[in-house]
Amino acid sequence: MGKICTVAIYKGGTGKTTVSAHLAFLAAEQGSRTLLIDLDSQGNASDTVLLEVPNLDGVRTASDLFEESEPAKPILNARPQLDVLPADSRLLAVERLDFEAATLFSQRLKTLAADYDLVVIDTPPTMGFAMLAPLLTSDSAFAPIVPDAYSLKGIESLLTRVAEIRESHNPGLIFLGLLVNKWRRNSRAQNDTVEQFRQELGDYMIPHTVPERPRSPTRPMPMSRSGKTPRAARSARRARPSAKRSCGF
Repeated sequence: MGKICTVAIYKGGTGKTTVSAHLAFLAAEQGSRTLLIDLDSQGNASDTVLLEVPNLDGVRTASDLFEESEPAKPILNARPQLDVLPADSRLLAVERLDFEAATLFSQRLKTLAADYDLVVIDTPPTMGFAMLAPLLTSDSAFAPIVPDAYSLKGIESLLTRVAEIRESHNPGLIFLGLLVNKWRRNSRAQNDTVEQFRQELGDYMIPHTVPERPRSPTRPMPMSRSGKTPRAARSARRARPSAKRSCGF
């Protein structure tokens, strides 16, 4: 069975979806058979990966992982070596499900993972069931954070939840750490905040960082292929060995 890696943080605006998509891009570029599961009802990870936004009528989507219906089937070859199980609006109802639905989710997730080298799961920025369920089954998880004081609240909540899940349900869950994202190196305030993170959360900090890059009006391409953002591309290349070792592809 392929490795399952969940990207999670209890805070919006950290670039979680972008990091999830680019991790999937990276694994696929390295020749790993990769599946991206989008559990955020906004569907931004799905839109990032899919070259064309599909009509989801009749298409199996991520919410099917939680329901007693036909097993979910991903959209194949959304990109070379990369399949996607897209988000849909029914994910909003997942938060009202009983905890028993996590068992069904776990079974179906493991069945899907058997066909891949790596499964990347993008989760919503909330403390709800759509974040909890994948952590119960994942091999690993990590959290992108931005260098501001407000991130500390989301970090503390996430670390507490991961510790609880390891103790009660998934002792094999490895928390890979915190990835500084959207770092403006010319900002003194952000540099001070990153230093504070390293002092207070040193054991949890992933050594690589991702600088802020300009917003693009078009659907993004993998950072390692983008000639318009060389610094971000170099950061992506430097992070490759660490990502491969950590996520198992």
